[in-house]
Amino acid sequence: MIASALSFNAEQHEYRLDGLVLPSVTQVLAELSARIYRFVNSADMVRTAHFGTAVHAVIKLEHAGELDEDALDDQLRPYLAKWRQFRAQSGFEVHLGEQQVLSRKYGYAGTLDLFGKLNGRYALIDAKRTAGVPRTAGPQTAAYEQALRESYPFIGVDPVDRYALQLCDSKWQLVPFRDRDDLRVFLSALTLHQWSAAS
Repeated sequence: MIASALSFNAEQHEYRLDGLVLPSVTQVLAELSARIYRFVNSADMVRTAHFGTAVHAVIKLEHAGELDEDALDDQLRPYLAKWRQFRAQSGFEVHLGEQQVLSRKYGYAGTLDLFGKLNGRYALIDAKRTAGVPRTAGPQTAAYEQALRESYPFIGVDPVDRYALQLCDSKWQLVPFRDRDDLRVFLSALTLHQWSAAS
């Protein structure tokens, strides 16, 4: 399990371990993401990020049985419907949702979207409401997998399949990530992030 010494300040999006600030997975990949979206208007990026956060909150509340569907914004209802459709059609069993994970080995933390069982195998899923899945999603999920394995040793050596779950079109779509270099890319970005922070 995660050490109780890990804390998270949601307002500042800041993880601390024993008082020491740790970079988050999204912070580490921020520069790569900025390159991918360099031609997108910054105001549009902010709106998209806020809406994505709202979609994640809907999924979390739905899974926890705490969603007040009557109070749900109409713009969010299609995403709720697609999430329910995904659960019903795929048989995905949620074990963890919006779960903080920590890598003591590499010195970072993050909050993964979904972890559970799909087709009898462990699956780590990052929910996306964008039209396309960014290249950074592969390294992002690989970083979550590394931290997940450290935080929850019960996984052992069992394989963990990594996916992006697209909820933006008329139906849901799972996009698999199988590149073995994904974690290496993330760790390279982490090294640069740590080097920049120390200068």
